[in-house]
Amino acid sequence: MTPTPFLNSGNLQSQYCILNALKRDRHSNIVYDRELGAMSNGGTISLDWYPARRPLGYLDSTPIVVVMSGIAGSSYEYHIRCLAMSLANQSKGRECRVVVMNHRGTSKTPLTTGKLYDARDTGDFCDIIQGLKNSYPQAPLVGVGFSMGANLLTRYLGEQGSKSPLVAGIAICCPFDMHALAVAVHRKSLFNDQVFHPTLTSAFKRMAMRNYDVLKASSIGYDMDAIMNVKCLTEFDSLTHAKTYKDCWDYYRDSSSVAHVGYIRTPYLAINTVDDPTSVARSIPLGHFRENPYTALALLEHGGHLGLFTGINPEIWYLNPVAEFINGVLTSRQALIL
Repeated sequence: MTPTPFLNSGNLQSQYCILNALKRDRHSNIVYDRELGAMSNGGTISLDWYPARRPLGYLDSTPIVVVMSGIAGSSYEYHIRCLAMSLANQSKGRECRVVVMNHRGTSKTPLTTGKLYDARDTGDFCDIIQGLKNSYPQAPLVGVGFSMGANLLTRYLGEQGSKSPLVAGIAICCPFDMHALAVAVHRKSLFNDQVFHPTLTSAFKRMAMRNYDVLKASSIGYDMDAIMNVKCLTEFDSLTHAKTYKDCWDYYRDSSSVAHVGYIRTPYLAINTVDDPTSVARSIPLGHFRENPYTALALLEHGGHLGLFTGINPEIWYLNPVAEFINGVLTSRQALIL
């Protein structure tokens, strides 16, 4: 991939992705059909469909691509809308339906319990996949994860092993080692201090404000005043996800997906970049990829974190490779069935 000339560093690619999250153009101008899903432990997530859901789900064999965003992300991010449009509008016979899973409290999804989503717990994703399998038993299911969503997808596939209901998984800019990610984003830099942390903490505070009463009343014991004043990722995680751990660094170690890669038994493609300022390349478990025939790694020199923009007018490079990988798996699977 040749990067866009004026986005010639990992930081610039990553910054462009963040600053253009709400951009709309001919590649991304879609309208979702939303439904709310009740989780087995009382939580609520939202599912955004494109195109809209169909009434005869039980008989529908159109592949469904289930997408998970990164931390503080949602279905409305530019790269996710571009992917949804790309996969849904393929040539006849190759089109897919896309459903984006918005984590608890994100994308205006109401919190119905005090439990927040995190980088470790795959329970919500398990519930969603099982629900889709029950509602659309004829439809092949594919998982796509971005950043933290890629970490959760990787953990899920490793946990499920040969029992996974998914026919394929694609992880884009997966951090693999959450501890290494946290170390990387807490180094002093213009990107970390002026873009990454302000963007994340603003999203955290909006979520907390919208769900203030639920969080305040939770038995978990959140310090809401402290949460509303966080200035970086580790502060937020220390006050929320890491409350049952020794500290946030212990939580990061426990949340990593690096050890799960070796247990994946589903066709799996990871797309990472050498110049990613957050999901650092040195944390990629190259040995597991070499040893596990179910996995493939595309490691690009440029692209930053969730950027991978190419061309004078920046376009997302990985849209075609993702579609090709999905189509290849589905074609091989159909050949085996026949």
